Amino acid sequence: KYLRPCVDVVPTDLSPDPTTNEYAPLVIQVKGTKAKVVSSGKFFSVKSFILGFWNNLLGMAGFVRDRRKARKNWEERMSKEDEIKRLTEEKKRKKAEEAAADAANNV
Repeated sequence: KYLRPCVDVVPTDLSPDPTTNEYAPLVIQVKGTKAKVVSSGKFFSVKSFILGFWNNLLGMAGFVRDRRKARKNWEERMSKEDEIKRLTEEKKRKKAEEAAADAANNV
């Protein structure tokens, strides 16, 4: 049986030889990998350099596009927070006025 590295588990339930009380040698066969080694000369070709440059340009354009959308969303959130702040201040002012009116009536 072939074992896959980092996936299969080596069995631990081996029984020792009854006469010598020693374990038989366990032979593990591992298949070689099929990945081919690519030299750095082939990796850094003119085509890969141009494609990498193009990919970076597209990424920068995407950042600019998303930033514009995010700014609009941020401005909307800030306007909603300002509205909530204004409403909270009005409620606090009304409560303070009511408390002052109750205190004046109780005196």
